[in-house]
Amino acid sequence: MKITAVDVFALRVTSPVAQTYWGSKAWVDTATAGWEEYPPRWRMRAIYSDTINTVIVRLSTDAGLVGYGEAKAPVAPEATREIVRDLLAPIVLGADPLDVDVLWERMYSAMRLRAHLSGFLLEAISGVDLALWDLAGKALGVPACKLLGGAYRDRLKVYASGLPGLKHAGDAAARRELQDEARELTAQGFRAIKLAIGFGVAADVETVRAVREAVGDQVTLFCDAAGNYDLDQAGRLGRALEGLGVGWLEAPIPPEHVEGHARLAKSLDIPIATDLLSTRYQVRDFLVRGALHVVQPDVCRAGGLSECRRIAQLADVFGAGFAPHVSIGSARTPSGTRCSGRRCAWWTVCWWCPWSLG
Repeated sequence: MKITAVDVFALRVTSPVAQTYWGSKAWVDTATAGWEEYPPRWRMRAIYSDTINTVIVRLSTDAGLVGYGEAKAPVAPEATREIVRDLLAPIVLGADPLDVDVLWERMYSAMRLRAHLSGFLLEAISGVDLALWDLAGKALGVPACKLLGGAYRDRLKVYASGLPGLKHAGDAAARRELQDEARELTAQGFRAIKLAIGFGVAADVETVRAVREAVGDQVTLFCDAAGNYDLDQAGRLGRALEGLGVGWLEAPIPPEHVEGHARLAKSLDIPIATDLLSTRYQVRDFLVRGALHVVQPDVCRAGGLSECRRIAQLADVFGAGFAPHVSIGSARTPSGTRCSGRRCAWWTVCWWCPWSLG
């Protein structure tokens, strides 16, 4: 079996339910937080799009099988599409899709001189890698989990991600709104919620207190600071969150500060997590320093299933947790909407719909 065609689709979809991505709601506004400390505000500020963006990779074979993968592309999906078309497609065309590891190494090696450690290039590899796994599973007639060695469990805990935190500790109206949103999530059945924080220690602590007051002690709370603190601020925040039953403190400082993460991890009782690492090499640098308790690679961003499997195995060696991360990706049928089984007006792409992508 050989790969005969590589098709790539850059998608920009307007949400039909008028929902704004939580990261955009939380961290895009730089004018309202009201705290001016070192380091410079929003050192980790990200660019967010007004639309739901992604890149879908389709691999076709001479055996008639077709595999699909997704490359994370929250912004500029056209850039990721062109990387797949111009750089990666020539590598996989004519190859046996069952040579997943070989093809991954060829794609990764081709990027070695082109800043491939994270971002667009590795995200593009992720889309191709996932399509290869899809093809392999179809060719052998088994789900990808069997190819990975089997499923250790058939049920997983999930958390609602997430709620934008308070930008001012004393904003009573925003506090009530936050509590109402938290109660709504628990009413939907969620028993864990992740909060978008990073607006100053006082505001963040009040965010957790407000949500804890609203949902009680039976709901686990996680906090994502998006790398917006320096070491001292993160330490003060972590110590305050320890007494509020927070499950982990995610991305407390920028990912470049490995030693800072190590100092935090050793000085705090609250677990330190991050989704800002993309390869086993970056993760290794953290784990050997004891700088991380929970690794959160995004399968569409961190090199696909191939690299995420390696990261999971590496984390296990060091006794760290592994929690796959997906912040935003392919659009799906809105919650509560039954799929009609035909082309519908809801989304441009839906994994469950045979009409998707034409």
